[in-house]
Amino acid sequence: MQISITDDFADERFLQFVRNHFCGGRESVFRSDLDTVTTLKLEGCKFSSLQGIEHFTALQELDCSYNELTVLNLSQNEELVTVNCRSNRLIELNTQPNRLLKELDCSRNHIRTLDLSQNHALETLECHENMLSNLELSSNPRLKVLNCSYNSLHELKLSDNTALERVDCGSNYIIELDMASCTELTEIRCNHNHLTRLDTSGNPSLTSLRCFNNHLTSLDLSHNLQLTELYCSENKLTVLDTSLHSQLVQLDYANNLITQPDHRVEGVGIFQYDTTFTCYKAQLQIRGSELAVTAEVPTKVAMSGLTSQIQKVWAGLEGLLDRVLQLIADTHPDEDVNELVLADLTFAEDHSFRIGYDAGDTPAGQLCIYAAFDHEGELADQLSYEMY
Repeated sequence: MQISITDDFADERFLQFVRNHFCGGRESVFRSDLDTVTTLKLEGCKFSSLQGIEHFTALQELDCSYNELTVLNLSQNEELVTVNCRSNRLIELNTQPNRLLKELDCSRNHIRTLDLSQNHALETLECHENMLSNLELSSNPRLKVLNCSYNSLHELKLSDNTALERVDCGSNYIIELDMASCTELTEIRCNHNHLTRLDTSGNPSLTSLRCFNNHLTSLDLSHNLQLTELYCSENKLTVLDTSLHSQLVQLDYANNLITQPDHRVEGVGIFQYDTTFTCYKAQLQIRGSELAVTAEVPTKVAMSGLTSQIQKVWAGLEGLLDRVLQLIADTHPDEDVNELVLADLTFAEDHSFRIGYDAGDTPAGQLCIYAAFDHEGELADQLSYEMY
């Protein structure tokens, strides 16, 4: 005689789900109905409790994301390999012992403590957007991917996690971050913390580093020659050497204390370095009015490489302006080009440039019309528009 376990299910919706999927619609639920089930897909079902899940003893994969759970006890589901319980209302999560667990996503909940001490096989942990003030990972040596951003962590110890490849611990209160043992690390996001120093000398495989919005006064990247992406803006850096990083394609170090010398372009004027936008700017006179000229290059060396193009364009600027006004007139026959105000001239590092005219106020804001030129000075047929 089989004993009914129907009363073990506290949530009527979950009970009905079990009846429909595993009991053929029968009212009573028996252990034999559930003890061979390996996968449960319960996302977005509005369940408030998964009490009764302990009877799914063969369960390997559980997705109960986007429900209304406050407690989730998986202590009896020892075969679990993958758990996704993100976007619930969890304040308590029990994944012990669960020694086979490899992937856990418990992000976007209200979890304050997370015990992973028996989850030795864990490889991926997504616990971002919770209320964690501590995260102990010393029992998880196989961990490869960690996202613990948007919590309340003050420290993060990774010395036992030598297999880590990607870490996102951004938007916490971390003062010190030890990654010296993480030799396989390729991506680290530690932005929006309180770091005063960051040692990446033990991470030779690093390709992406986002450490912006901290309190860093120095950043030695001489051991990270594989970097392709570096975001270190909004710190207190006075020097940044990326001369060895030939693969670097994304770089942002704005709003630091880094300065570049003024650069004189003979026959044009003096360009000054803008530390906020990491570019060179000058205010020059043309046709009786002031023109904002910007060179979108981050260093004096790069500015030197752009100098000849600036000189060439400036020498022929009168003719270029006439061409731009004619294009605007042809594109907008009803527009009185005499009312347009020359606003800016911007050079890109690839020697292309654009000229902008202020078209005045509109209901949506200030309208600027831009004409683009390639590096050889060929004017594009299409105008572009920006609102300010």
